[in-house]
Amino acid sequence: MKKKTDDAALPRLLTLQDAADILNTSMKTLRRRIDAGELPVIRDGRIVRVHPRDLQRYISARRSL
Repeated sequence: MKKKTDDAALPRLLTLQDAADILNTSMKTLRRRIDAGELPVIRDGRIVRVHPRDLQRYISARRSL
């Protein structure tokens, strides 16, 4: 019998559109950040996703006082 995965254990990965919407930026700008290595992504074939924790770190690193 298979164990059910606890939903709390695995966060929902964000699509690039989700991440762009959160950052209030274009997909082109988001892809530039990814290509520059500023925002890590998870790739599975052609599917590209952003971990919410990585997006939070990206935002926190750019916060100015």
